[in-house]
Amino acid sequence: MSNGSPPARRRPTSGSPSGGAAGSRPPVRRTSTSTAVRPEPTPEPVLGTKLVCAAGPCAGQEFGLEDGEYVVGRANDNPICIPDTSVSRRHVLIRRVGGGWAASDLGSGNGTLLNGEPLTDEMPLSHGDTLTLGDTELTFNDTSNATMMMPMPSAPPSRPARSRPAARPAAAPVADAGDEAEGGGEVSVPRRPPPRPEGRVRSSRGRAAMAAPDPKAQQRKKRLLILAVGVFVMLVGLLAIMKVQQQREEELLRNKARIAQERREQIDALFQEAKNLIRDGKWSDAKVKLLELQEVEPNHVQLPDYLARVQKEIPNQEALDDAKAALEKNQLGPAAAALAKVSKDTQLFELVRTLRVSLNDKADKRVREAQALLEQKQIDQAKAITDDVLAAHPDHRDAKVINEQAAQAIAIRDAPPPPPTPKEAPKPWDQAVDRFRDGDLQGAMAIANACAAKHAQCKTLMGQLTDFGILYKKLEDLDAKGLARLLDLDKKITNGRGSKLSRTAGTRAANIFFKSASAAKAAGQYGRAMDNAQRALQADPGHVGASNIVGEMRAKAKDVYMQAYALKDTEPEDAVVKFKEAMAMSPPEDETHQKAKSWVEKLQR
Repeated sequence: MSNGSPPARRRPTSGSPSGGAAGSRPPVRRTSTSTAVRPEPTPEPVLGTKLVCAAGPCAGQEFGLEDGEYVVGRANDNPICIPDTSVSRRHVLIRRVGGGWAASDLGSGNGTLLNGEPLTDEMPLSHGDTLTLGDTELTFNDTSNATMMMPMPSAPPSRPARSRPAARPAAAPVADAGDEAEGGGEVSVPRRPPPRPEGRVRSSRGRAAMAAPDPKAQQRKKRLLILAVGVFVMLVGLLAIMKVQQQREEELLRNKARIAQERREQIDALFQEAKNLIRDGKWSDAKVKLLELQEVEPNHVQLPDYLARVQKEIPNQEALDDAKAALEKNQLGPAAAALAKVSKDTQLFELVRTLRVSLNDKADKRVREAQALLEQKQIDQAKAITDDVLAAHPDHRDAKVINEQAAQAIAIRDAPPPPPTPKEAPKPWDQAVDRFRDGDLQGAMAIANACAAKHAQCKTLMGQLTDFGILYKKLEDLDAKGLARLLDLDKKITNGRGSKLSRTAGTRAANIFFKSASAAKAAGQYGRAMDNAQRALQADPGHVGASNIVGEMRAKAKDVYMQAYALKDTEPEDAVVKFKEAMAMSPPEDETHQKAKSWVEKLQR
């Protein structure tokens, strides 16, 4: 049989389709005028769920969802890896929940948007939902329940089996086995007519009449075809409209994400600029930036803490600026008052410490200036300087001493002159003292003895003159202790004015004390050397050797004082020992002695 020849026609046999040979198809009745098109097999429904990347480095890629859950992120070990720097290493979790899917954010840095809204909890996914991960957008396509809807041909009428009590549907019309083998594929076969009554024999004319086309049937088919085409066009148009609408929604989401990203960048830039100003100590400028940030993002998490800190540090900064300006003008009191306004928990503690050190140094310098002015008899300036120093350091000992001396000098200068006092008649003991000062020991004793019975002062003076006379007779044999006793009696008798009789004893005593001072200095006993040198000068104020030793000891006392000053903060106990050495090596009226004494008192508290 050639490929172009029509298939052979067979008459259907009576009985059920199972009555034929095994493996043969049931016979099909064909007509010459009407044919039935065999329906196309219904395609399998398209199954599967996937994520389609719409924007970002993986744009155009699809990721199928088959397992129970998927982690989406930048890390290479994630089931779905997105090489995008704006995506966290583990960004979002997609997992199956019941019969659908759900998404949850994994604490990502930039957060996740579901259809433009922040994804805070686990949310179910619907077909067409868009997940935004930084610069990447993923569209969720769920076609697991979708099928391709195709028009189905009407089933042929059934014919009841002749030998069966129950009706059995007829088999679908198919081509003969020979026709399939010859054509190599599907062929069109005529529609099987309904069964005719049993025992009726059709003539050829009747068969021809039955095969004639039915105009109504053709018109119905035409209407159905037009309707199917219209439905198909409507579906295509609807799909096109949905596609355009989806593209518009995706574009709207991208615009929203871009605007949100630009807003985040603006907020981050403002916040970073404010933090840089805080780091540089520009608190007022930082406050302006933070207020600007508050207008843009009122709910910023860190903004209240930073704004509170800035508002607290601005008064501290103003107080420190005032203190710095006051120090530049040598106004120590206002500088100390400004520093006292700075809160203890300020972040400007380094600047506070620097200004306090500068305040202490300036206080010591100003005290030295006041001492120089006091020596120059400029008592008003010395008083003003020490008043300022004491306003900053009320316990500054040197400033107190100079201030008191200046105040006394001012009081004496400004006090009215005292009224003249009438001269009293000379006392008997005064005459005896005058005789003693002139070197007349015997005359002084005679006057004191004459009035001893009447005046107690004369009796006391008589005893002192007697003791002096006994020691004076042994002048050449007296040691240092005896000479000191002789000189002490001389001072008591003359009220410190000295007599001619004590000059010889003083010279001798000065030489003895000078020798002791020289020996102590050579042995490194500087305190003892200073003590003996001072005694030598008391005995003989003009003794050159003793004066030189005192000068050397005063210079060495300054060196020891500086050593102690360097140790006072790190090793206070050693500093106290050094300060005491400096005191022993300097006279009480010396400045070094006074300063060393002040530090000893401070460190021993």
